[in-house]
Amino acid sequence: MLNYSNLALLPSIDVEREINNELIEIAYRQMPSALYSMILVSSLLAMAQWSVINHKIILIWLALILLITGWRFYLYKIFIDSFSSETADELRHSFFKALIVSSIIFGSASFFLFPSDDIIHQLFLAFVIGGMCAGAITTLSSIRYAVSIFLALTLLPLIISVGLVRHSFLQDAMLLMIGLFWIMLLIISRRLYDNTYKTLYSNMQYKIAAQELRCTEERFETIFEQAPVGIFYYNKECVILEVNNTMTQVLKANKETLCGLNMNYLEDIRFLPATKIVFEGKEGSYVGPYCSTLSGQHLHIMLHSSPVYDDKRNIIGGVGIAMDITERVDSENTIQHLANHDLLTNIPNRFLLLERIQEALNRHKSNQKQSAALMFISLDRFKTINDALGHHIGDEILKDVVQRIQRHIGEEDTIARVGGDEFVVLILNSGKNIEEATFNIESIATKIHDAVTIPFNIDGHVFNITSSIGIAFIHNDDESAYEILKHADTAMCHAKKEGKNTTRFYQQQMDEWMQKRLFLERELHNAIHNKELELFYQPVIEIKTGKIIGAEALLRWNHPSIGLIMPDDIISIAEESGQIIPIGEWVLLHACQQCMEWKNNPIYGDKITKIAVNVSALQFKQDNFMDTVKRVIEDTKIDPNILEIELTESMIIDNLEATIAKMNELRQLGIRISIDDFGTGYSSLSYLKKLPFTTLKIDQSFIRDIMVDHDNAAMVQTMISMASIFKFNVIAEGVETLDQFKFLEELGCQYYQGYLCSKPVQAYIFEEMLIQTYSLNG
Repeated sequence: MLNYSNLALLPSIDVEREINNELIEIAYRQMPSALYSMILVSSLLAMAQWSVINHKIILIWLALILLITGWRFYLYKIFIDSFSSETADELRHSFFKALIVSSIIFGSASFFLFPSDDIIHQLFLAFVIGGMCAGAITTLSSIRYAVSIFLALTLLPLIISVGLVRHSFLQDAMLLMIGLFWIMLLIISRRLYDNTYKTLYSNMQYKIAAQELRCTEERFETIFEQAPVGIFYYNKECVILEVNNTMTQVLKANKETLCGLNMNYLEDIRFLPATKIVFEGKEGSYVGPYCSTLSGQHLHIMLHSSPVYDDKRNIIGGVGIAMDITERVDSENTIQHLANHDLLTNIPNRFLLLERIQEALNRHKSNQKQSAALMFISLDRFKTINDALGHHIGDEILKDVVQRIQRHIGEEDTIARVGGDEFVVLILNSGKNIEEATFNIESIATKIHDAVTIPFNIDGHVFNITSSIGIAFIHNDDESAYEILKHADTAMCHAKKEGKNTTRFYQQQMDEWMQKRLFLERELHNAIHNKELELFYQPVIEIKTGKIIGAEALLRWNHPSIGLIMPDDIISIAEESGQIIPIGEWVLLHACQQCMEWKNNPIYGDKITKIAVNVSALQFKQDNFMDTVKRVIEDTKIDPNILEIELTESMIIDNLEATIAKMNELRQLGIRISIDDFGTGYSSLSYLKKLPFTTLKIDQSFIRDIMVDHDNAAMVQTMISMASIFKFNVIAEGVETLDQFKFLEELGCQYYQGYLCSKPVQAYIFEEMLIQTYSLNG
């Protein structure tokens, strides 16, 4: 039998049952001819044997034949009236019952109509029965075993009768011929059955294939029409043959307009090479702008095309899948613009500025004659005016200042806002040599001074402002963009210290202020040995519960003659002198040791979930930084999940890939990483996506004015939303008032630091705060 298991797996068609039903239907359809033949043959046989057999026996036998034939005609009528897949089994059983009875009665002729002494009539009887058997294989072969049953019940009685009366060679030959005839009929019937089955099986395959094809076509049609992307087919002349609904929506045109359109004659054919390349058997793609001739829309599309083949694998056209990505591109451009530009003045921010400084450095490396300079501009007395008259006035001043500065710089130059009232101007072509460059830059600085000193008249208020300018040249290939910016900042600080409204050029050797720094640098060498360094701890408060969950370790220097020196002064000196490495290791070790002492306290130990340690850029860049961290963890036995490393935004600018690799190593250890002072410098969505931060700290400069400055409030809300999207924890720094706290609570900020809870305190005071919090409140 054929293997049709693969068809039987189809849920919609029971192959075996369908074939059997058709086989029984074939048998019933042939029943009338078989019955008429039986009546005719039986009548002829009765007439032929009338002279040699008792008439009563013949009549009884013939009556039985007619009776069983009537029954079988009745079954045929039932078949005609009610045949279905539900009645097929019952009709099959009835067919076999009638067949058996009919075969017995017809086969009994070999007993009742067999003349024992008349060889001629014996031969005639055998001839009639053989003919009936031969005819039976054509009407019964559609049902397995039906022919075998009929032959057995008709030929076996004949063989018995002939065997009982054989007296001659002719009768022996008759027996042999009957046996061979029987075998031959079985073989023929088997082949007829197999051929019939194969034919039905093939028909069933065709039916299933047709059904599957219809289903596939329906599914394809549904997918084609309902696909969320535009799909269109076209021939080798680039004439559009068919489009789906989404394509009409993208192009705002109906199918009648699009079908038959020749893409070669469109006004905008930038995408056309991507569609024609399929005629070479390749796939094409296009991502970019597209202007629709039909609707006048300016779109951004993403198009992918593939060849379409005929049944001989000849390319007859192509299929294009198009997506309208205009909204996404616009959003990305907006986000990119916001990430690179100041929200208030719409000029570049610190991040974009550093990129352009780096570009200027690269140009200087390739052409030493190209000189560039950086001007760091800070407004004098701006904070006083801003606080007195309000941020609205201050914002208008800043926007006006930008316009005034832009009038005195070239179109290729860059002005950026890097702080509240601080601007940086990158002058690309300052001069052919240092003397010419110095003269030109100083001339521009003078014009900016004069422009800023022109009285401002805003909302009826008239006031004067001056500016302090620091200048640094881009001439040292070993310096980074950030270092050049720092040099200009340092020069600006000197300008302010020297009376403001003046300009200073950066110099490596500076006056008394630098001498003081050199003195502190020397003193700092012995600070660790003399045990002058100390860690203060500022609590980190969970906004939801109002409880302390950890602390940020902050460095203090108890200098014997100067007194308490704050971190900003310590870190800058330590970084420039190279002492930040041992100091950073000391801070990390002592912060972890102190944290473990707190963790071992039965009252509040399990409530301490983090200790944050600031790491400087130079310390982080050390090749052995990871070894140091691992050693401290091993020595203090601190759980790495408690430790949080705080990195500033400036650290991620240089050598981004190395930074990411090292941060991933920290995360693999279980150490958390926070970005400190977020929003003040290089903040960018691209960093948030690339760098494995766990915590985002909003700088206090944004928190300070959130209740009165709508822009700051919007910025804080945006930062918290972005943190939620990227699944960062959020800590707000510098929270000082209950209103600020409630505002942050409403926005969903998780933690805060600030004077509302406590300023940074010594370890024992922090312990007292923990005891008071958790012994009283539980």
